[in-house]
Amino acid sequence: MAQVAEVRLGRQRAPQYEHGDHLIPYLRSANVVDGGLDLTDVKSMNFEPAEQAIFGLSDGDVLMTEGSGSAETVGTSAVWCGELPGTVCFQNTLLRLRPRSGVTDGRFLAWWARHAHASGQIAAVSSGANIQHIGSDGLKDLKIHVPDLHEQRRIADFLDDRVARIDQIIVARLGQVDLFSEWISSSVNGLLAPDGVPGRWLRVKDVASKVGSGKTPRGGADAYVEEGVAFLRSQNVHNDGLRLDDVAFISEDLDEEMSGTRVRGGDVLLNITGGSLGRCCVADETALPANVSQHVCIIRPTRIDPSNLALLLRSKVVQDQVRLAQVGGNREGLNFEQVRELRFWHPEDPRVWSLCRSREEQGLKGAAIIRSSVSVLQTYKQSLITAAVTGEIDVTTAGCGIPG
Repeated sequence: MAQVAEVRLGRQRAPQYEHGDHLIPYLRSANVVDGGLDLTDVKSMNFEPAEQAIFGLSDGDVLMTEGSGSAETVGTSAVWCGELPGTVCFQNTLLRLRPRSGVTDGRFLAWWARHAHASGQIAAVSSGANIQHIGSDGLKDLKIHVPDLHEQRRIADFLDDRVARIDQIIVARLGQVDLFSEWISSSVNGLLAPDGVPGRWLRVKDVASKVGSGKTPRGGADAYVEEGVAFLRSQNVHNDGLRLDDVAFISEDLDEEMSGTRVRGGDVLLNITGGSLGRCCVADETALPANVSQHVCIIRPTRIDPSNLALLLRSKVVQDQVRLAQVGGNREGLNFEQVRELRFWHPEDPRVWSLCRSREEQGLKGAAIIRSSVSVLQTYKQSLITAAVTGEIDVTTAGCGIPG
């Protein structure tokens, strides 16, 4: 890498740099996403003219995430092509890989960086603040297959075209998931609406013995341990069930301190803050032992089947109440009293519940089939990038080969 690109870490951000005569837009790790740049939220700070010369971006520079809270996102890269006018700099959560003039093409280098990230060549290490980092020294020592400039540009052109086509298919498939989910949701909502079937109005407090949430452990994320009691956060609670692939753990001692918010099998978990507000599911025995954060509300049913209550809380009748509760508020969130007062229409006919669950299962199966095809496309895309930048395929003779 040292022979094909100059590697530099961005400048440290400091509060005094947010004001001054030389306010310049700068990019940080949040602006670098897989395969491109997200410029919807670009900050500015003061860069003196001499600093602008050092940290200013030029067309063809490759930006790589140096520091992040996730090992998966460290090493994410994108090429800068002058998307914003004037001088733009970069902060120290990013590394800049500047191609050597006459030796390396920036677009090819960006594609190679995506290959290196996906193949694990760019390894992250954790700091004491639970932040993942990569070192510029280790990056400089990486071996890179570098054909001549003409071939690099052909490879970049090939990948620009093929990956864009694959991404278009992926977006279309994910759109099918959304449409399919909306159709199933509409069907279920029709069965749970007050004008749909005979029933009666009930509130959460009428059918639950407990409504409450956990708290943030002292020390925050530093209190997490490698294994122990599952600590369920809002990102773990989804309408189709608990997702435990990135679950955090707390010690048994800390769980004992938080014994009042231990999760039991059959508890309904409802997200009460943030962008996932209103998502809910039932906690089954496979997730236990577990506790919850302050962002997740435990609802313990006593006079209703837990899966029926979760269905009702996901219904349009309740979700409309959740949205209305935020009108005029200064943040997205529900308090316990608001949760207790959530009203729903409880159908009297038991056949309604089996029909609702059947339709939700149809939705989950259909979405799973589509997501499986997306996973195949993602795998193919990455293998294509790797094969192209490492010289395993000749891009001048490569066929389409995009999986249907």
